[in-house]
Amino acid sequence: MTILAIALVLPGVIFLFWWLIIETEGVFLGKRVVIALYDLYAARYDRVKQFDEQADLALISMPLMERIQSQADPLILDVATGTGRLPVIMARNAKFAGHVIGLDASRRMLKLARKKVSAERFEQFISLTRADAQDLPFSDDSFDVVTCLEALEFLPDQHAALVEMIRVLRPGGLLLASIRIDTRWMPNRTWSEARMRRELAGLNMRDARVEIWQEDYSQIWAWKAGASERIGAARRKRVQLSPS
Repeated sequence: MTILAIALVLPGVIFLFWWLIIETEGVFLGKRVVIALYDLYAARYDRVKQFDEQADLALISMPLMERIQSQADPLILDVATGTGRLPVIMARNAKFAGHVIGLDASRRMLKLARKKVSAERFEQFISLTRADAQDLPFSDDSFDVVTCLEALEFLPDQHAALVEMIRVLRPGGLLLASIRIDTRWMPNRTWSEARMRRELAGLNMRDARVEIWQEDYSQIWAWKAGASERIGAARRKRVQLSPS
């Protein structure tokens, strides 16, 4: 190959690598690649993301507690928890007396999450488990709240994962998910606000509300139709101890 040919081809190869591995985090290469990349970059994940704890408390933890009002001790499932962002900010909320199960497919991301939980002695508030978001190891109607942030578009089948999240959410329970705003680089992987609303409406969810959150994502909050009956203490304990 001549130098000219290399000069012409190399930018395209570099762009393809950036798009497949960096921008879309391996999602077009399959689930195993996505998990492998998260395992590979786990140690740098929080540094790259640069999560703002105060912003997360103000825009995630406090609004969540406000929506469930007087229920200070909800049982929450956080799908694709990564390094434990949501479980930790919930545990740091002085008004929170419940429990969060953080679920992820990446062993190394969960390893870092466990270090955070141990360092802050949050074991009372947080459990962590490794499982597939499309095959949640919990019974129907097990959680008061289910969350999934910055993750749906990286799951192999977003609809199947959403079905599972709503299955384990109790009637009257709250779902918090996110919608990627810039969809240019992930064709057929990201959902518009209208698509997300249609998906939720078709899965027995009501009162969907979209809110501005950050540069790349909006939040969407919705309630599962049915009687609003909170999870009792005995059932919370069984769920906390039973994830596979």
